[in-house]
Amino acid sequence: MTTQPASPLMVRLAHLSALSPVLCSLWRLPLMFGISMGLGDTMMDDMMSHPFWARAAYLIGLGLLTDGLAFLALGLVRPWGEVFPHWMPFIGRRRVPLWFAVPPAVAGGLGATWFGWTMAFGLPANVDSWDGWAVLMCSCYAPLVLWGPTLLIVTVDYVRRRRTTVRHQRIAQLVA
Repeated sequence: MTTQPASPLMVRLAHLSALSPVLCSLWRLPLMFGISMGLGDTMMDDMMSHPFWARAAYLIGLGLLTDGLAFLALGLVRPWGEVFPHWMPFIGRRRVPLWFAVPPAVAGGLGATWFGWTMAFGLPANVDSWDGWAVLMCSCYAPLVLWGPTLLIVTVDYVRRRRTTVRHQRIAQLVA
């Protein structure tokens, strides 16, 4: 670890960011088996017109992609987000440069904020009847609202911790 450790609050926010899309990924899985989860007949007919392997690849792939991207937030509070692992050729054990980690984190945070808030206001507006399925769907998608803002907060703290340490290292080099 090359910087001061993240505060417990930032660690919790990073975990919250990482876990926020998991519920909607789980909510989508029964769709591949034809369980409507409250979706309309037209949407389900369209989905079921594709072969099972295509539905499964799409829904599982979408879940793995979103959850995998979300779990990268943990790198902002863990040592592997500050120093490349030793097993990586050429760059192993070197510091992760800020330009490598911060722009994708900011872009992801802004994109996740836009997506989460679009879903928060778009889903309820498109629900025909507020039955148990609609409540379940909105409950599973609601945590997406937290994904982007928590990622942006953790990213700002990551930059603050990394810059403070670099500044202290430079001062120590000048004094020595």
